[in-house]
Amino acid sequence: MSLADKIFIDMCNDVLENGVSTEGEKVRPKWEDGTSAYTIKKFGVVNRYDLSKEFPAITLRRTAIKSCIDELLWIWQKNPIMLTN
Repeated sequence: MSLADKIFIDMCNDVLENGVSTEGEKVRPKWEDGTSAYTIKKFGVVNRYDLSKEFPAITLRRTAIKSCIDELLWIWQKNPIMLTN
């Protein structure tokens, strides 16, 4: 398990333990049977990664390669070093 996986799991546990349920609120998502799909949410969650230790690739859940490439291209395009050259 990578360090990014551990940070992700810790964040999920924090949301489950300290998050706020949407139960009782009017929500748009519905399950297939038509019942409301309530969630647990927490605002302001920030994950920080030390790139000197490893690249923050989460391996616990599948990610489409196209999504990865799109994200890397977006980061590259917004890179301030690239903008000054």
